[in-house]
Amino acid sequence: MGTEIVFVLILPIAALCLPGALLLWSRVAKMEWGARSGPLKAYIPLLAGFAVSMLGLALLTYIECYADFTSLVQQGYYTEAERAVYLPRRVVGQAIVELVFLLPAISFVVVPLTTWLIRRGRLTFKGIGLLAIVGWFALSLVGWIFNLTTITPPYSFLSFLESTVIRVLLYALPIPVAAIWLLPPKSQA
Repeated sequence: MGTEIVFVLILPIAALCLPGALLLWSRVAKMEWGARSGPLKAYIPLLAGFAVSMLGLALLTYIECYADFTSLVQQGYYTEAERAVYLPRRVVGQAIVELVFLLPAISFVVVPLTTWLIRRGRLTFKGIGLLAIVGWFALSLVGWIFNLTTITPPYSFLSFLESTVIRVLLYALPIPVAAIWLLPPKSQA
């Protein structure tokens, strides 16, 4: 099980999600900023937001895997000398698994909600914050309900709120915040 997992898991999802996100964003690029902003300039917030989300994924995955591996060393499953060999593999594998869930969420939830805010003229920090809080609560609720049926003993709802807040901040906010900072106001377009 080497690199083939990338092609089996990520390639089909990326082949659907990334063009989907570009297609959804293209409506905003054409309607709101048109040709006056240049053909690719309106896509910069989308690309910058995706890049920040992926950097956040890499950083959070490394931190979590490092802490997990440290725990496994303390429990005697691995030695400290094995860290250099196994930790990079664990980080890459965990990042791939998280991308399977992250790409569809960004492409088909974050991007459409951002374009919705742009089209309605409500792309503000207040509007983004409100949707982030609703999304955070909904994500936690779905995870908690799924947890009730699969894990014994189930985790508390508060633990799901705590575990999803960083992910919402790192993965969901970069695209709308980049849109606020990088897209010109409608009156200047």
